[in-house]
Amino acid sequence: MTELSDVIQHIHKHAGELESVLLSEASSLKQANSAEEIKAIAIKKMDLVQTLDQLAARRKQLMLDSSEKLQTDNTASQNAIWQDALAILSRCQMMNNQAGADIAVQSRYKQRALEILGTTHTDTPLYSASGATQYSGPKQALGKA
Repeated sequence: MTELSDVIQHIHKHAGELESVLLSEASSLKQANSAEEIKAIAIKKMDLVQTLDQLAARRKQLMLDSSEKLQTDNTASQNAIWQDALAILSRCQMMNNQAGADIAVQSRYKQRALEILGTTHTDTPLYSASGATQYSGPKQALGKA
């Protein structure tokens, strides 16, 4: 096996793992599981995406490297695995977009509930796209004299 074959195999394997993590995330969001569980899933998801980015960069480098000689009997097999990995990653992108939409809906729902209760500016944290905690606004008293 060539290094390119190995990289493509690893991309395929990690794409499948990412798909599994995204299915777990969707399930956890539907069941409103604990924040710690959802956070652990998000960390695993980010780790897999980072690994996939590194593997994709290595694959690109190998494809451009003129010293890498592809054997014709491996090319068809590599192409099939690569196409399957792309299909998996396409599904992952759709699932990740759906999870983001679900989180946005839940956030709006909870924000609206807080507004109804009159506590829109509390110490309740929100999360940015990178997962960092940020607060919804300046701290204010619930009522003024």
